[in-house]
Amino acid sequence: MRILQSIYLFLLLAFGDAGAQVLSVPFIDAKASSDPLPTLTYFWAASNPQVTLLFIPGGEGRLGLTAERKNLGGFYAATLKPLSDDKLSRGAMNVVVFDSPTPLPVGSNYPVSRQSTEHLRRIESVVRFYKDTYGLPILLMGHSNGAASITEFYKLLQKEEKTDLVAGAVFSSARNGATFNDKTNLPILFLAHERDGCAKSTNYHSQAVYEAQRKTNSQRLEYVLIHGGEAQAQEPCSSGFHMFYGAADEAYKAIDKFFSKL
Repeated sequence: MRILQSIYLFLLLAFGDAGAQVLSVPFIDAKASSDPLPTLTYFWAASNPQVTLLFIPGGEGRLGLTAERKNLGGFYAATLKPLSDDKLSRGAMNVVVFDSPTPLPVGSNYPVSRQSTEHLRRIESVVRFYKDTYGLPILLMGHSNGAASITEFYKLLQKEEKTDLVAGAVFSSARNGATFNDKTNLPILFLAHERDGCAKSTNYHSQAVYEAQRKTNSQRLEYVLIHGGEAQAQEPCSSGFHMFYGAADEAYKAIDKFFSKL
């Protein structure tokens, strides 16, 4: 079965994304002083949609999507797209990839750009757009620097008493310093690779966040270590184990399983 799934995934990566599309989401903020750019999102429709997963990328958060984009490969196609496909998973998740229209500086100690009002309101605009369009619960997934985005966004929702906008979260290869506070009441899946070599995203940090949440968060929590895959001869914070290279099936199966009980 694993061999057949690998062959099927290879064909998907090789021949593009049938049915996928780039959707433009208006930026909504009553306090905006100008008319900002919309947020482009890459969307995979699920075979049997029950939730919508919104993924916030790491790095500088900018993929450079265009309306004509026909596929999205690499980490995204290997780790996220299968969640929408009933040949590889339950096919229960619409998957949305968020693309910041401007780069989000990574910072030396913490990506403070992920705290900016504009960035957080963009996330809220996208959450509301897909929640209103499909009428399904929204899950947030932040990978690496993207984990800072989802924790900062959830803190904003707490402050404004709007936490009902999201139904769960995936805290993936998280940037050191990203953390949920002790008032968080949300199902959270923690994902990390046992051999992640990125010094800015250590398992020590993510395990500490998990243990802290266990003391205060009454919702379902799970910490999953990815074991397979391989390193790459590139920067360790943007390749190899940090990006679940060669182990995408472990990651998407863990996500699919955890939220099957939502």
